[in-house]
Amino acid sequence: MSGSTPSVAIGSRAAHFRWIERFALREREVRDTLWLLLAILWVLAPFPAVLPIWCSLTVAALLIWRSILTWGGRRPPARALLLGLMLLAGIAIYLQYRTLFGKDAGVAFVILLLGLKLLELRARRDILVVIFLCLFIMLTNLFESQSIPTAIWLLIGVVMLVTAMLRVNFVGREPSFQTKLRLAIQISAWALPLMVIMFLLFPRVEGPLWGMPADAFARRTGLSDSMSPGSFEHIVQSDETAFAAQFATRVPTPAQRYWRGPVFGFFDGRTWRAAPSSDFWEEAPEIEGDASSLLAYTITLEPNNRHELYLLDAPAAAPLVGDTRATVRSDLQVTTQGPMRERVRFRAASYTHYRYGVHANAAQLRPWLELPQGYDPRTLEFARRLRADASDPHVLVARVLSYFRTQNFYYTPDPPALGRNSIDEFLFQTRRGFCEHYAGAFVFLMRALAIPARVVTGYQGGDFNPVNRYLTVRQRDAHAWAEVWIKDEGWVRVDPTAAVAPERIERGSDPALAPDQDYGSFFGRSASGWLTSLRQHFEAVGNAWNQWIISYTGDEQSSLFAGFGIPSVNWQTLTVALITAFSAVLAAVAGKVLMNRPRRDPIEIGYSKLCARLQKFGPAREPSEGPDDYRVRILPRLPESYRTRAARAFALYEGLRYAPLTSLYSETLKEFRACVTALRL
Repeated sequence: MSGSTPSVAIGSRAAHFRWIERFALREREVRDTLWLLLAILWVLAPFPAVLPIWCSLTVAALLIWRSILTWGGRRPPARALLLGLMLLAGIAIYLQYRTLFGKDAGVAFVILLLGLKLLELRARRDILVVIFLCLFIMLTNLFESQSIPTAIWLLIGVVMLVTAMLRVNFVGREPSFQTKLRLAIQISAWALPLMVIMFLLFPRVEGPLWGMPADAFARRTGLSDSMSPGSFEHIVQSDETAFAAQFATRVPTPAQRYWRGPVFGFFDGRTWRAAPSSDFWEEAPEIEGDASSLLAYTITLEPNNRHELYLLDAPAAAPLVGDTRATVRSDLQVTTQGPMRERVRFRAASYTHYRYGVHANAAQLRPWLELPQGYDPRTLEFARRLRADASDPHVLVARVLSYFRTQNFYYTPDPPALGRNSIDEFLFQTRRGFCEHYAGAFVFLMRALAIPARVVTGYQGGDFNPVNRYLTVRQRDAHAWAEVWIKDEGWVRVDPTAAVAPERIERGSDPALAPDQDYGSFFGRSASGWLTSLRQHFEAVGNAWNQWIISYTGDEQSSLFAGFGIPSVNWQTLTVALITAFSAVLAAVAGKVLMNRPRRDPIEIGYSKLCARLQKFGPAREPSEGPDDYRVRILPRLPESYRTRAARAFALYEGLRYAPLTSLYSETLKEFRACVTALRL
């Protein structure tokens, strides 16, 4: 009985060690999985804002389920259950979007598949698949935003995912978390030169790089092809940048910042639209500009999927956008052949003091006098009374503006709804409206007074940043005003909003709104002191990012090559440049690795060759066997012709290794190498 006790104790101790080993492996697996889940939470953080609520809740439930399985050490669910859940996810996506393709449906489906993939983590391969899915999902966030914060978020996500990849690839002794994180940062940094090369030399494509043709502009706000009461309500709440302008000399005053867009002349009683096309509208306008008021500037226009370019009134010439010359129509609209589906930068020039359309004839003015039949009788009667004792258009314009100024009209982006006779209700009942209400009512009254008039939409104002001297115009600066035709003066701008809210023109959209309707930019336009300075610097950095990174198009790429004396760029040129640049980077990395490789001792290299050649005549040298012991053991086994040379080689090695360093070191090392070489069989 007593004789079996030691074996039982040894077996019990071995079982204890095996349990400790399994516990350590289990603890490491839990840590690795939880870190992966943390990285996935970081990757998915921006998507609840664009995903359906049910989709976000489903993904959250799947992540919690995976956490419970990991923490409790439970087995993954059966594959049949996962297959059923995948089919349900596909059906739900189809019911939500009526398709499984496209940007929104595709991103939502891939995120759901990621959550389901987490439930079947069984091997290292599954974890790598999850990491690659996360990298792809992070790229889809560029569909929504390409800003600096997005780039920082992407960079942090890449480091977290690379760290997760390193955690599951280390076998045996696991390094510390700090070591793995530092290595992940180094790996990401090593990829930066290749990333810069790809950015500079990869062929540029037409259209939005991070978008899809069908829905690249689905959630963008901006001006439209029509105007009705309340149509500007959603625009004024948007802080998105419409375009930015940089002026060569002076910056126009706030009252001169009218950026012209679509012009409307047809009114159906509710909605203003572009007047029916006519040949003479495509004729170049006759602009008489004051040369002293000419302003040269550069526009960076955000993609908006529209044909209009927004220039200051009045453009001196049609700008060149890329390789195509834009068109200036007779109503001063500036349009391009194709919609703006990528950010473009172009130069323009405008007169801030000008006359145009002075010589318009009756046929050209007739479309700007038409009114719908059977609408707004009170407004028509009001116009008849105004015209009863006056016919001068200047007097009539002044009377209408005075009416707006004195009859308790209010400027608000949240006016009450209007019925069938919208002009009557606005002028004589609600008297609360936004710029489209005032512009539409004013143009209707002018036409009722037999004065040609039309509605002009666009943007008015802009934030000037003294840090980079850019004027940024946002969607909230969208505006509508009017133009009337006066004999010997041509088309004259009249902004009826200025009669009700002059601060809207002089100081921008925000001061004209109520305090609870301040849709200001970063920290608000009303911020002062260091907050204003911080906002301006932040916007200056963002604008530089847009100018030099996001707006790096094919034209900029051609300019880059032109600087090196290459006049034209095609795919062959870019391919050669890519291969050359990649080879240079890889050569530099290889050179650095070779330079930092630990150099072996030349004495030990020679001794290793000596032992390798002598072991053909006898047993190999033991790892712990010294040179003297090995010499005594191996020399008797050598042929006579080799014994003397081998003995000399051993003597030289011992002298090099153990004797003091002398001036004869180089000669002795050379002789030692010669002896070893002479022993080659």
